[in-house]
Amino acid sequence: MAKIEKKVKEDKFRKITIDTFFNFEADGIDIASSQVKPIHNSGNIHSSGTQLEVSIRNFFIKKLPEKYYITEGHIVDSELNCSSQIDLLIADGFKTPILYKTYDGTEYLTYESVYAYAEIKSTWNKKYLSSFIKTAEKIDIGLRRDKIGPNFINAGGKGFQLDVPTTRNPFQNPLLKFMFITSSESFDFKHVRDIYKTTPYKYLPNILCLFDKGLIVNINKQALDNDEFRINLYPEFCKEGETDDNEWVLLELDKKRSTLGTLYYLVLEHLNSTVLATPQMINYMSQIFDLNVDNINPLNDY
Repeated sequence: MAKIEKKVKEDKFRKITIDTFFNFEADGIDIASSQVKPIHNSGNIHSSGTQLEVSIRNFFIKKLPEKYYITEGHIVDSELNCSSQIDLLIADGFKTPILYKTYDGTEYLTYESVYAYAEIKSTWNKKYLSSFIKTAEKIDIGLRRDKIGPNFINAGGKGFQLDVPTTRNPFQNPLLKFMFITSSESFDFKHVRDIYKTTPYKYLPNILCLFDKGLIVNINKQALDNDEFRINLYPEFCKEGETDDNEWVLLELDKKRSTLGTLYYLVLEHLNSTVLATPQMINYMSQIFDLNVDNINPLNDY
């Protein structure tokens, strides 16, 4: 009997340290970040910023499944309202994300196909957070896309409605917004405390990634009191009067690979749980080429 028990113990699966797998990507981002200042000092300001942005976009390109399209550019809604330039866009590659691509590579993506966006900076500055909030507010107010209700079930491009909701969230296609800061040596909590207190949750980044420190996220305080760590990935969905149950915290991580890996899995969680609509290209076409009743000439009239 003792021999059998010993054999069972020997056959147990060993745990793997997946976090170490992110070492290579974290080192690559570090190298790109270290080159920003020399390139900037050489006078090539545009390339200095691009260097870092490309490294982070490449990380998501390599890690995410092929059905996701990663780029930089602009978000455009079906009325041709257009966002400012955005450093990182994650879209559904199967739902016609690209409305137009210019000769210089600038891409304009259909709003319905966008899962998430991010702004990328090499160093921390309070003004970057303020700028991010302004961009988020402009997108929320200025761009339009239909909300996918909680009773909708996606079924290969089409879907159907249930008589019961499948999620507690009011809709299934929220945008995930995050910032990526590679060096945050000058960061201080007093820089953000008042901003986080006074800004509506829907305009704050869902995740503020300080690559060398950790992640600022929203958590459920009640769950934490019960020794359960629960991240509110969509704090904007907190109902009125519930915000006291939530709190913004810095999730401190001692290794850059851990910060990068945690961000990656939070983005994956969003992608797995989000349902997007299919862009109606006829609506875009009608706006682009001003198609209306005045353009119509019946053949039988000639």
